[in-house]
Order: sequence, then structure tokens, then C-alpha cells
Amino acid sequence: MKRNGSGTAYQQYQQVRVMSSRREGLVPLLYERLLVHLRRASAQIEAGDLEGKAESLGSASEIVFELLSSLDFDAGGEIASRLAGLYGFFSRELMEIGRTLDRERLARVIEMVASLHEAWAQAAAMAQAGANGGTGDAGAGA
Repeated sequence: MKRNGSGTAYQQYQQVRVMSSRREGLVPLLYERLLVHLRRASAQIEAGDLEGKAESLGSASEIVFELLSSLDFDAGGEIASRLAGLYGFFSRELMEIGRTLDRERLARVIEMVASLHEAWAQAAAMAQAGANGGTGDAGAGA
């Protein structure tokens, strides 16, 4: 179901936000959107909206696969491999949550994703500060 009015404006805002973001800022945006869909799915499970839950978990799964496909295993090494394993875990959990409607399990996934979002947002802020010639630990060099 497509929204009119503010829903369309919000989608346009999100599209502009993504298109104008630096590469290092895209991962936190993906985590942010993932959290929106996960939290929405939790509310939909509580409300008994199974169709909405399925749509929200489907959108969340698409974002997890986008995160997985964006990993650079050559540059990321062990961290990329660990993230790939974590994304695989998220994918399996989302499928199981969709089947069982387990809100406690979903709450644990939301907590994990929120922690990752915070870490990526901090890393992006540090990268942005470095790109802008900011000083501090991130900008210290030899």
C-alpha cells in the first residue's frame, strides 16, 4: 500500500539523504533503517498485524542482505568475515522470528543492531571529522 502526502515526502527525503551521504555514512543509515523495520515488526507482532509483520521483517531481511553484499573481504579481513557471520545470524533469526512471532528474540536482535548502529555512527563521525581536517586522536599521525 503506497502512502500519499507525507509518506511520499518522507521517502523523497530518505532518498536525498542516502544519495547525498558519503560512503562511510551509508552503513549507519542502513542500520538506522533496519532498526525502524525491526521495531515496527515488534509492534506489529504485538498488535497481531501478521501481514505488516511479514512486510517489515522482509524489508529488514533485504537490508541485512544489502549489508552483507557491501562487505569488502579483501580490505576488511577478519572483521568483514565476522560481520558476515553476524549478518547470517540476523538473517536466520529474522526467519525464525517471522515463523514463531517471538518478540523476546526480536528484542535481542534489536539490541544487537542498535549497538552496531552506534558503533558505525561513531566510526562514520570520526571518518567525517578526519575528512574535514578535524583534529584529535583520529587525525593524529606520524
